[in-house]
Amino acid sequence: MIQMTKKLLVKIGTGVAAMVGSAAAMAQTAPTVDTSAITSAGVSVATVGAAVFAVYVGVKLFKWIRGAL
Repeated sequence: MIQMTKKLLVKIGTGVAAMVGSAAAMAQTAPTVDTSAITSAGVSVATVGAAVFAVYVGVKLFKWIRGAL
């Protein structure tokens, strides 16, 4: 039983090592990607997110003040 477990772990370890090695080789040959569109879109998303959050907080604050009166 222990011998079978050791053999299985050796096989799994060899497979993992091969996958890590091939992933590293692929990462070195990967072309560079232009991410400027994603970066500029992030600014717009942040602006809209801040506006939505401000409206949400404003509504909660209005309800809280109205409930206190």
